[in-house]
Amino acid sequence: MKSRKISAALLVMAVSLGGLTACDSPPNRQRFADVTFQHLAPINLDVGSVQVESAYRPTDNPEDMGAEYPQAPVEAAAQWARDRLKAVGARGQANFTVVEASATRTPLPRSTGLSAALKKDQSDRYDLAIEVRLEAFNPISGKSGVVSERVTRSQTVPEDLTLNQREVVLFNLLDSAMKDLNARLEQSIPQYLGPLLR
Repeated sequence: MKSRKISAALLVMAVSLGGLTACDSPPNRQRFADVTFQHLAPINLDVGSVQVESAYRPTDNPEDMGAEYPQAPVEAAAQWARDRLKAVGARGQANFTVVEASATRTPLPRSTGLSAALKKDQSDRYDLAIEVRLEAFNPISGKSGVVSERVTRSQTVPEDLTLNQREVVLFNLLDSAMKDLNARLEQSIPQYLGPLLR
């Protein structure tokens, strides 16, 4: 009889613990669309091919957070070239290189003592920097040119930021940086690669 009571008690504990575990499920993760530029007209280049590559390699810095973005910044920068640059010539080549796509977190000074209990601090600063380089050459016409552009974005965040809120901040940082990069390239490509545009 005693063993039955012990078994029943253990069963109740197991069910209770199972219920607690179920309540401790992770929050629903948001889904973000990739930052793309397929909706814009292609930039036609008088070259035979367009090569897209990355020269950027993430560091071992523990504050590097590129992998935490909904879309890796280096991938977003490369996607811009795939979406917008189009080879329409017979000869020559354009090389689009992602020079930098660094995304870091910098801890900020926090309040201590009574002031820490009375206010919410900005706990971290997120920094994003994207730099790209476009080189193009047509051996038939002898025309060539080089374009380089760099954009940066920064955002401080509060100490009570949730995982979903952080992902929104990171997505907005990347989205605004890529829109800025697109606008700058739309201006500089005609300026420095004008003879190679069709």
